[in-house]
Amino acid sequence: MAELDVGQHCGVKHCGQLDFLPFVCSYCSGVYCLEHRSRASHGCLQDSTRNESVKSEGHTIHPCTFRSCDEKELVLLLCPFCDKHFCLRHRHQSDHECEKLECTKPRMAATKQLVQEIVESKKCSPRTRGRKGAKSSETAARVALMKLKLHALGERSLPQSERIYFQVLLPKESKERSVPMFFCNKWSIGKVVDFAASLANLRNDNNKSTAKVHFVFRAREPSVFNTWVLFPRPRDLV
Repeated sequence: MAELDVGQHCGVKHCGQLDFLPFVCSYCSGVYCLEHRSRASHGCLQDSTRNESVKSEGHTIHPCTFRSCDEKELVLLLCPFCDKHFCLRHRHQSDHECEKLECTKPRMAATKQLVQEIVESKKCSPRTRGRKGAKSSETAARVALMKLKLHALGERSLPQSERIYFQVLLPKESKERSVPMFFCNKWSIGKVVDFAASLANLRNDNNKSTAKVHFVFRAREPSVFNTWVLFPRPRDLV
């Protein structure tokens, strides 16, 4: 059976690997595999000052815009947040220090500072002692919620609009008494239980018929935010 004419072999003599998405060096115009795509890995001897707009076999070569990176790609890889092109190594926001990613840091710092200012103002005001009016309760609830959101554990990729926050009380065998967590408001209760047990590093044998099963219920104790209790018990009592 004849070999399919797909891809090209790496130009490095001791390699020769068949790559279906080969890389073309913009300096020596050689074809290389993923491992030997950089100039250093295939020993490129051409002048590094060659024009960046070089074309090979009719394909435009796109240089990575990340600082001190000389990698180039045949396919344009645009970051959907900053609209800049990056190579495979720097295509993610965290890898190329995306300017849009850094915009969230000042907001979190400002929120933390606001929480600290509210807490300090409550400590310095003697008139607030013994007074539990509606206004002070509302302020306390807002401060507690902001603290909860600052320290809550969860899936960071979830959109803010789908997050729901809870203070989760853990079983006695856990090192922590409680942990703030957030979940997706579209998850089933079973997935929430499994995810909470994973975040709290608790042994979870819910898939075994003879083991204790974890379940959650809402705490009766008064709180300014939702409180769930994660507790294991035998299956025949559930």
